[in-house]
Amino acid sequence: MDPVSLSLDLNHRYQGQCDRLNQLPDCNVTGRYQSTSLGPIWVMEAGPEDAPPLIALHGLHTPAPFNLELLWPLTNYFRVISPDIPGQAGKTPGIAPVPSNSAYAMWLDQLLDALGVEQAPMVGLSFGGAVLLDLAAYKPERISAASLIVPAGFSRPLWRPLKKLILPFIGFKIHTDQPHFDQLMKPLMEDNWPELELYYYSTFQAGIPMTLIPPGPFSKAELSRFNAPVQLFTASEDIYFDPDQLAEQARATLANLKQLKELEDLHIPCEENRRLIQEQVVAFMRNEIGM
Repeated sequence: MDPVSLSLDLNHRYQGQCDRLNQLPDCNVTGRYQSTSLGPIWVMEAGPEDAPPLIALHGLHTPAPFNLELLWPLTNYFRVISPDIPGQAGKTPGIAPVPSNSAYAMWLDQLLDALGVEQAPMVGLSFGGAVLLDLAAYKPERISAASLIVPAGFSRPLWRPLKKLILPFIGFKIHTDQPHFDQLMKPLMEDNWPELELYYYSTFQAGIPMTLIPPGPFSKAELSRFNAPVQLFTASEDIYFDPDQLAEQARATLANLKQLKELEDLHIPCEENRRLIQEQVVAFMRNEIGM
């Protein structure tokens, strides 16, 4: 979804989030289109240019500037690279890849080639976690360590989100106003991240289709060659993924699950838990990369 296709309001909110980044300490954010064999990809980067690269994969309709804010402390140690995933409300043009046949993995693989990154630690948030796992099944050697934050890719839940979202969704489709959208977002995020909720609202208002099906679910056999150390965050009130089931699936599937933390929170974490995630991801990555 390139910027020409985004609504004026979405463009305004995307730029507004970039402006928020520019107010963070030691800001050195850049954004550009990276040419690849699969077409241009919008990439934002932050952190010292000579620092080791870290790939950050965002959640559904939560593009690069929000992803960089979530992971900002990592920019003290890494060159954090966050691409906008195609088919979502960001600046990368093109439709969403199919969720099967390693399509997302091939997309990410081509981006790494274009960036000249042979191997890197990676962080995957929600939908981005499934994209990370798709690459882990396709070319596991490209991932040196992984942090998965309330990730998709282990299952495709239907009833769990449906039972909480169906009535608010019908109400919003009838009224399409902010109060009904707030009710729709309540089980997902409460008021945990107002700027992100407003971005979601603009995405709905712009009529951008939801890319609901991520890659996966992945089996132990499919991930048998993936031996990089993994850190996993689950959430007690996650609207999508039951934390106990997610933890069980990860233990059964991943060969090197080294850390598991359940947050007392919703799928989109509150500011306090975002700080906790930041601290623990930084510590995990620095330890595993040997910094």
